Amino acid sequence: MSNKSYHIHQAALLMRSQHTAVLSTHSVSMQGYPFGSVMPFLMTEEGNLVVYASDIAQHSRNMKKHNKVSLCIYDGRQSDSQASARITVLGNAEVDTVDDPLQDQYMAIFPQAKSYVQAHDFRFYLISTERVRYIGGFGEIYWFSLDDWQSHMFSLAKSAQGAIEHMHQDHSDALALIVAQQLKRPIKQGQVTMLSCYQHGFHYSCTTDSASGEVTSHIGFICFKQPITKDHGLRHAMVLLTQEAKKSVEAQQRQNQNDQQ
Repeated sequence: MSNKSYHIHQAALLMRSQHTAVLSTHSVSMQGYPFGSVMPFLMTEEGNLVVYASDIAQHSRNMKKHNKVSLCIYDGRQSDSQASARITVLGNAEVDTVDDPLQDQYMAIFPQAKSYVQAHDFRFYLISTERVRYIGGFGEIYWFSLDDWQSHMFSLAKSAQGAIEHMHQDHSDALALIVAQQLKRPIKQGQVTMLSCYQHGFHYSCTTDSASGEVTSHIGFICFKQPITKDHGLRHAMVLLTQEAKKSVEAQQRQNQNDQQ
């Protein structure tokens, strides 16, 4: 993997693992000023972005008047925001251009948005990426052209659904192990639902029982060890995650045995 390919991969991983961005639009009411809004987003397999916004929102009015926008995504888990990775996507927003399968995918990742369907005239916007700015940390600053960005995107559209069904039917135990390692707590078989599958990893939903007896649901994203390409298949990617999770469980079991001796 070349240096550029590595950083494009890291940028895409950041966008997959984070689900909220700052959307900047051109203000209609304050001409010449940018207007920032916190916005959930989903990245498509082509490297474009999907957002869901109400017609009465200021950013929606702004996008309809001037469709050139940017989304800034960063890793909010890091204590030093200046040293952590972040990415800014510049693109053109178009309303009502998101197809039904992509809308369904968005709703799976953001189930709370289903309650907005009948409220305040929410509509989908597709932000077509034009250029990407990625900062991996101090001294790691890159611009990616549209060709650079799109040439590193690989679609799993034809195989994703079949792979998800296969994991649910035959490998629900492996899914539980993989998510348990991610969350650092025990997960029972059958508690994990695979929501998506992209070249960089997959979204999942995990249900757990709280101390009060209430069932809660957590949605997250697990990264593959390396991006899937024509030379690196989905099956192999899932096998690597499963093997790592099993090794982690075995190591913990050995540690527990040593502690008991």
